[in-house]
Amino acid sequence: MSKIFTCYMLGEESLVIQCAEVILAQGHRLLGIVSSNPAIKAWTHDRGVSYIDSGSPYENRLLKVRFDYLFSIVNPHILSDDLLKRARYLSVNYHDALLPRYAGMHATSWAILNRETQHGITWHVMTEQVDTGD
Repeated sequence: MSKIFTCYMLGEESLVIQCAEVILAQGHRLLGIVSSNPAIKAWTHDRGVSYIDSGSPYENRLLKVRFDYLFSIVNPHILSDDLLKRARYLSVNYHDALLPRYAGMHATSWAILNRETQHGITWHVMTEQVDTGD
């Protein structure tokens, strides 16, 4: 197995749970999930993972902890540069379209409206500017 890492996740949809399951199945340490979704809250309770309400001052809490990765998955909140840099290795975002063409919100809807014949997702490094990292 590869080196075990620690991480936090932020997100509001069920994709966070699916990604968390993969992280845990690989033996990595999920330190907590930041969300306001009741289903995600219930999942964290069932799995013994820390739940942090996204309506709380969660950044203050995460800025006090060292962790390897921060994953933002279907997360509508823009994160501070201080939080992005808190991750020891990378802060990574899931975006529901191919970048840079469909940056921003509702990307899948825009692709449908533009009658795209191909669509995809992007995992990218988060930087101060939204949807611009490698």
